[in-house]
Amino acid sequence: MLSDRMAELRDMAADIFTVEPEEVEQAASFADDLGADSLLAVELLSRIEQRYGVMIDAGDLEKMTDLPSTYKVVADAAGW
Repeated sequence: MLSDRMAELRDMAADIFTVEPEEVEQAASFADDLGADSLLAVELLSRIEQRYGVMIDAGDLEKMTDLPSTYKVVADAAGW
């Protein structure tokens, strides 16, 4: 079972990538498995920053390749 915050990130990614939440959970790679491109990645980053009131370095965007790695970047930025 996902934590509330990870589930929220999953749902944000699913909305932006126009896929089902389960697909985000199972994806080994947002780009390879879900077809996410750099524009969608920037949109996800922007939505995360707005939702959680954090600033994430653009260099960290390349680390956000799947749900667990995205959660780690956000958790580090938010101090969770």
